[in-house]
Amino acid sequence: SYNNMEPEELQKAWKELNERVGQNELVHQQQIIEMLSRQKESCLQKMIRVDKAACLLILGATILILVDFIHLNGQLLYWPVCFGLLFYALGVNFTCLMLLVKIKKETNLEVQIKNVLRYKALINRSYIIGYLLVIPFIGVLLYTYRHLWWFTFIICTLMLIGILTDYFLFHYFSDRIKEFTRVNKELMELKDKKY
Repeated sequence: SYNNMEPEELQKAWKELNERVGQNELVHQQQIIEMLSRQKESCLQKMIRVDKAACLLILGATILILVDFIHLNGQLLYWPVCFGLLFYALGVNFTCLMLLVKIKKETNLEVQIKNVLRYKALINRSYIIGYLLVIPFIGVLLYTYRHLWWFTFIICTLMLIGILTDYFLFHYFSDRIKEFTRVNKELMELKDKKY
């Protein structure tokens, strides 16, 4: 059929074909952008959900220790350190949660990447500072109650659970941050290509 066409008809047919291909590429590119946007949103929602759960868990532990403190008429040994550590953890988690909410509201992809890298740095620093604060406290606690084997067993078990939980959470958040950053960079490339 193309063999019998005049040069003008052939040019017109090629032009129409190019327009259709261009429209299909735009539709396909828009679908990819939507898919990546959903993936980014899902990643961010997962991080927010875990951070909220951590805040509630720490708040619950703080309330539990406060009730014990009141029940024991202020005789809870090391109460200032316990409350200090819990308030530190609560403050860090709350700050992380607020930063995630800020990232979610931000529409500029570059600013989102900068904020998620700030979030990552905050998490890394909080782990280092947290362990530098907790390890000496646990050491003093174990030394003070060394004659109570059951107390030593409970503290060591709780430390093991805490370390394993931290390990899981650290890697979980690191993976989400990598995924979020990768998706944002792909979105930036696609949007640059689109305009």
